[in-house]
Order: sequence, then structure tokens, then C-alpha cells
Amino acid sequence: MQIGDYLKKYQPIIYQTFVNSLERDTLSHAYLLSGQPGTPLFESAKYLAKTIMCDSPSPLACNNCITCLRIDDNNYPDFIVYDGSSQTIKKEEVVSIETQFDKTAFESKGIMIYILHLVENMTPVAVNSILKFLEEPGNHIYAFLTTNNESGVLPTIISRCQVMRLKLVDRGSIIKETIDKGVSQDDAELLSYFYNDSDLIIQFLSDKNEESSYQDAKNGFVSLLEVLEKDKGTEAVYICETNIIPKMKSKESTRLFLDILIQAFEDMISIKHDKEPILKSYNSALSYLAEKMQNIENVLQEILKCRNLINLNVNTSLLIDHLIFQIIKE
Repeated sequence: MQIGDYLKKYQPIIYQTFVNSLERDTLSHAYLLSGQPGTPLFESAKYLAKTIMCDSPSPLACNNCITCLRIDDNNYPDFIVYDGSSQTIKKEEVVSIETQFDKTAFESKGIMIYILHLVENMTPVAVNSILKFLEEPGNHIYAFLTTNNESGVLPTIISRCQVMRLKLVDRGSIIKETIDKGVSQDDAELLSYFYNDSDLIIQFLSDKNEESSYQDAKNGFVSLLEVLEKDKGTEAVYICETNIIPKMKSKESTRLFLDILIQAFEDMISIKHDKEPILKSYNSALSYLAEKMQNIENVLQEILKCRNLINLNVNTSLLIDHLIFQIIKE
């Protein structure tokens, strides 16, 4: 499903609101797209932003014109993207937007757009800098910000944006659609946490680099589950040092590993309360651990803390080592 079709089918309020604003020439100078992990925030923000630039919108971006194709190829100088999912957005990057957009647009359209993905991952000085830019936007400059954690975004930023909240599509439906398209059940279940659309899951798996990081994270998760089921704490440490940490070759694989653990521990809490887990492929191991572990909620909080540290300059190997110790203590 193309992102335009996704918005029309699953996010009709956002779709129609943007269409109406485009037709009436009442676009906001800044939008904040908010949604839980898994909702296609970046893809939606980029698509809506492309619509403003598109040569032939019908009614939103056509994805086929020269402008749309150049934006997709990162070859459109008046369209800037900074991604807070891979690294913290710093003041220097915000300043570079301000500096470039303070000049005349390169392209004849005269429109300039920037996207800041996951603004909760901005440094405090970067936040102050973007606040000033949002307060006094230039003519024909549009901002698209996204967040997985609206409560973590300063109210002063929210007040300067038109907020669009993406609803999470039922994961069960996404999992079924993904399996129907040929993806294995365990991959469909795990990846439905990251991508709330079956086509985005398939697109992710077709990217060799992304798929490699995911497989490393998944294998590390499976190794940890297996050793925890054996009730051997010292072996868990050994497995961590020999079979998990070496696989975490990048921040991305570490981030995926921690996100998979978050899913698993959320499922364990569901099992404790007699609710259906999402990760049915791992139901046996998770049910056993849900009964065995006493303070699952505390461990989940520790995993979330570690997840938030990924974008900082921390040693990811030590981070995972610390986390494994926290888990086996239970």
C-alpha cells in the first residue's frame, strides 16, 4: 500500500484535512505529526511535504513527477531532512536549515521545506534554536516535525504547529496482511511494532542493510530467551558477551534489539494479566518467564531507560551488558 493510500484508508481525518488546506490555500507553516512507535510518521510527513512541492498533485503528491522523484533521491536542495531516529538532532543542524532558508530558494517554485523526524531527540540548544525559527517563519517555508512522544515535546513547540495525530492500526490486522504477503509469522509479529503497515515491513526487509541489523537483533533476542528459559544466570552473562554483544555492530542493531525486548516484556505483562500476547511465535518462552520473573515492570523500565540512552554517546556494549545483569537478577 502506498503511503497516500495508507493515509486515505487508515488516517482519513489527516488526509482530508490536508487536502482541504491545500485546495483552500490555508496550509499551516508548521505541522507536528504525532503517533505511537510503528505509525509511519516519517513517511507520512515526507509525503505531505512532497505534496506542497509536487508538479501534479491529485489531490496529494503524485510520486511520479520530476520534483517528487528528485525529493525521493535526496536531490532537491530546498527540501532538507534531519532524522532523530538515527542520531540526536543538534543545534548545528538547525542552524544549517536557518542559514540555507535565509537565502532565496534554489528552485523556481520558491518553496522551502524541512523535516525534523522525532523532535524529542533534539538537544536542548537545538530546541531553543528551532523555537525561534518556528516563531518567525519566512515566506513559503514549511516545517514538518514528528514525534513518538508528544508529552516529551515542549508545549511552546506544539503551540506553534498544527498537530496531526496518527491512529495506530490494529497490529493483528497488520500481522495478518504481512503474513498473507509471504513474510514469516515471527518476523511479521516483531516488525509490526516498528511499521504499522504491511508494505513498509516488506520494504524494510528488502533493504539489505536494514534487514541485516534486524537479523542481528532478532538472533540476539532469541539467544537471550533460550538461556533465560534454562535458569542459568551465569550462562546468560556468557551468552551476552559471546553471542549477543558481538552481533550489535551498530547503534541501529542495538536499538532494534532493545525495541524487541520492550515488546517481549510488554507481552509478558499482558500474559500476567491473562491477555493475549502479540508475539505468539514466542508464547511458550514468554509465558514461562512471565510466571518466573517477579518484577517484570521494573525490568521494562530499565530497558526503556537504556533505549533512551542509545542516541547519546554511550558504549552500547556496556549498555547491553548492564541490562543483561538487570534481567538475570530477576
